[in-house]
Amino acid sequence: MFRLGAWVILAMLTQFFVNYFDTLMVGRLEPEVATASQAALGLGMPVFWAVGGFFAAIGAGTQAITGRRFAERDEVAAGQVLFNSLCVGVAAGVFGGVFGWFTTPVVVEALASASPEQAALGSEYTQIRMIGVAGMVITFSYKAFFDGIGRTYVHLWAALAMNVFNIVLNYLFIFGVESIGIPRMELAGAGYASVTSTYLGLAIMVIVSASRDCTERFQIYRHRKLDRTVIWNIVRLLVPSGTATVILMAGFALFLYFVGQIDAQTPGSGNTFTAATSAIINTMALCFMPAIAFGTATATCVSQSLGAGKPNLAARYGWESVRLGIYAMMVVGVVFMAAPESIIAILAPNDPAVPAAAASSLRMVTLSLPLMAVGLILAQALYGAGANVYVAVVEGILHFGVLVPLTWLLGPKLGYGMEGVWFSASLYVALLGVSMAVKFASKGWREIKL
Repeated sequence: MFRLGAWVILAMLTQFFVNYFDTLMVGRLEPEVATASQAALGLGMPVFWAVGGFFAAIGAGTQAITGRRFAERDEVAAGQVLFNSLCVGVAAGVFGGVFGWFTTPVVVEALASASPEQAALGSEYTQIRMIGVAGMVITFSYKAFFDGIGRTYVHLWAALAMNVFNIVLNYLFIFGVESIGIPRMELAGAGYASVTSTYLGLAIMVIVSASRDCTERFQIYRHRKLDRTVIWNIVRLLVPSGTATVILMAGFALFLYFVGQIDAQTPGSGNTFTAATSAIINTMALCFMPAIAFGTATATCVSQSLGAGKPNLAARYGWESVRLGIYAMMVVGVVFMAAPESIIAILAPNDPAVPAAAASSLRMVTLSLPLMAVGLILAQALYGAGANVYVAVVEGILHFGVLVPLTWLLGPKLGYGMEGVWFSASLYVALLGVSMAVKFASKGWREIKL
């Protein structure tokens, strides 16, 4: 698990910093501009991931099927999974980018409840990010293939290059460099930097896939044959996985919408609570991205174990990963509980109201970190087994049966403010962990055929 998981965790942390540095660097702008930009980012990212994440879920089916074929020692068939995944990914990515571009202004305008500035900035930034959807989806096809055959380190190198490139471009585009003719673009500059970095990462994945080992051993591009069975299985697993992502992002977008209402109801608040919530989400991403990454490695082990006819070993991988994830979350939780304002101030150094508003809520959600690890790791493990529908159904029930209505009730309706909405989020995380654990403890997922 460590051999596979360490590379995935490093890669996803590195990829996470592409988004984190957007928030970090716009936070260095003037206080009013920085707070409005971070509020816009907090709203724009769920909208972007709702579209991009749906189609990027092509990776769930690609990894599960690749892992099975690789464990069955049919390497050519594993390579053909990638070729068919790429064919689906190109079409899906282009469609998703165009769809996202045209729908973004309507969606962001409807959800931006904190201020007009949040709506304008969020719409512009998110539209720019939609240009990168095609690159993201195709990259996820390659990532899923390499993860499925156990080469989880490939995406790490691509993600490292993306991150370095993004940091440099963020500085150039956000703040501008007049001496070389680059104008100051502020939040829009962060969007252009992220899109450019996305396509750089894709280029690296393509170069690796064209290596002699891949082209001769797995024959990825040699047998260019569309296999309707493989395509159907990829799409069949994509739809529930993508739907779960859309549900997740829709829930977060509505979550931020209700936080924006708290801003609107509070005299003199401006975008403070929305920016604070965005900062908490980015901080918590330092926890849930590694958990998802470790879950991705677990999915590889689960799919390969099932392909080798060893369901009990697949189960052991899942529970061992959960144990390690809980230990890691307990260590991180101590740090978050000890200095919440200092941690949030890293993202919002120029507006002291943002860390002050976020501190108690960060402490509250920190208590749910162990169950967050359980839920996210086992959800990915179930993806590896092909139990995608269960995960999507549970996400739908918890988001629209718990998170969204409880956030509205405890937030703008009853007036419990930030603490009320983050209590709702903490309860959602706890129930997700319990739901995934109950499913994984059953044996039905071991019988799924791919």
